[in-house]
Amino acid sequence: MQNIKKILLFLLIIPIVAIIGYYALMFLLGGPALPDFFEIRNNDAGTHEVTVEILDLHNNSIIKESYNLYPDESVSEAKPFSLLYSIGMKNYTFKITLDNGVEEKTIPVSLHRWSTPIIVIDWDNEAPIMIMIGTV
Repeated sequence: MQNIKKILLFLLIIPIVAIIGYYALMFLLGGPALPDFFEIRNNDAGTHEVTVEILDLHNNSIIKESYNLYPDESVSEAKPFSLLYSIGMKNYTFKITLDNGVEEKTIPVSLHRWSTPIIVIDWDNEAPIMIMIGTV
């Protein structure tokens, strides 16, 4: 009876150690996560009001904030805990409104803990709202 308990305990410990080892290895090899959920940069000569709404996979609003950005100013938001310590990709929809609806853009974005979307505002470009994904 003692041998069966030892074998069952051993068989229970192996998957737990394997799972913990996998996640520890991913965190060690991947390095630290990027801290920003997103960053907004105003590369334009004028001041702009930028509203960012982020929806999750089920179209639930995660964040909706407005920012007044002066020329060459940038602002960022910290990543939520669920993305900061996640291994897989998460899908979001970014709704960006510039100057109370003068320009709007809705973009689906897939992120992981090592990526950050950078929203660039610049009226000199063909598209005044651009999103780049910065990845480590």
